[in-house]
Amino acid sequence: MEADWSKPIVSMSLGCKAIFLLGGKTREDDPIAMFLRSGDVVLMAGEARECFHGVPRIFTDKDSAEITPLELHFSRQDDCFLLEYLRSSRININIRQVF
Repeated sequence: MEADWSKPIVSMSLGCKAIFLLGGKTREDDPIAMFLRSGDVVLMAGEARECFHGVPRIFTDKDSAEITPLELHFSRQDDCFLLEYLRSSRININIRQVF
């Protein structure tokens, strides 16, 4: 899908904390584990751009949620559906140049 793989991928996380694994160019390479919190941004560029990656675990318990800035923002809103969703889920937004 992407014509130019030299452009980076920007990945933003919202909601529950998660473990992010960045592997190598093959599935046999041992991954590096990173801890992501709501609001964290990961930039995959250069060699990391072509590496296997994924999120094997999110932390949904209330004590680990760490979504206080989002709670403060959405507590003033009439519709708290998104806030309830973020307390038990993780949203990942990827930005990449396709053309």
